[in-house]
Amino acid sequence: MIAADDWKPFEGSPDEILETYPQPLMALVEGETAAFVFRQAFPAEHCKKLLERFYERGLLYDPREPGRKLDRVDIGTSLGRYNRDRGKFFEHARETRELFTHLFDGFEDPVKTIYSHLAAIAPSQEVMIAREPDGGVYGPAIFRTYYEGIGHKPHFDSASKREKLWDYQVSRFAHQFSAVLCFQNSEVRGERGEPFLHRCPWSPKIQKHLDEQTFHDYARENSIPKLQVELEPGDLYVFFTENIHEVPEVAGDRPRIVLASFLAMSPDDPEIFVWS
Repeated sequence: MIAADDWKPFEGSPDEILETYPQPLMALVEGETAAFVFRQAFPAEHCKKLLERFYERGLLYDPREPGRKLDRVDIGTSLGRYNRDRGKFFEHARETRELFTHLFDGFEDPVKTIYSHLAAIAPSQEVMIAREPDGGVYGPAIFRTYYEGIGHKPHFDSASKREKLWDYQVSRFAHQFSAVLCFQNSEVRGERGEPFLHRCPWSPKIQKHLDEQTFHDYARENSIPKLQVELEPGDLYVFFTENIHEVPEVAGDRPRIVLASFLAMSPDDPEIFVWS
């Protein structure tokens, strides 16, 4: 981790996190720490072997194939992509859950790894896959593969404040976060491929700079601290997605591959919803 000022990530076990931050998720909201990092939460060798399986099954492609257009590949269901068609979204999510019942056979289950760590740092609340009153169940997590030239510009994530998905239950919560499990790093480090977190919560004022793509200028002029998250395969981190964050474009033939979930909570709600 490249730390920024006194705003640093906390690395440790769930017990160590709870010792220091009795309410870990709210500590992220309030800026007491930048992120929680669990080193080797998942076996690195299982990351490698599962990726080999994904290639064998045609779930991922080799970017060196002649004429191949480089697009991001998702293995899982994205609410951001499918939310306009509820029927299609929940059917796709059902297919994802079915796929995940056998995709990891013979290895530890990385989705369960994410959920177990979230449950461990939120012991007073119930962590569950997001669902609707009519029985619709979301996708539990999503593999995202970033090939060369693909990344995320500075942005924030919130089902209610950004996406305005008020007809979905995930928008009922006060705060949103993300849990990201690294499966493979891109070839080039530095400021390419690895994510950055900015100590800058979203606001309408900040949105103007996001829209006009002037956030980097604003951050520099206002000395907003940032840190780069450096992970190895098997490392998991959790952060507050309403802080501005970005993934600079990947460089090189080896894509960046992560397993990610969103989660949302309110301090007075007994449930924490997790989805992709």
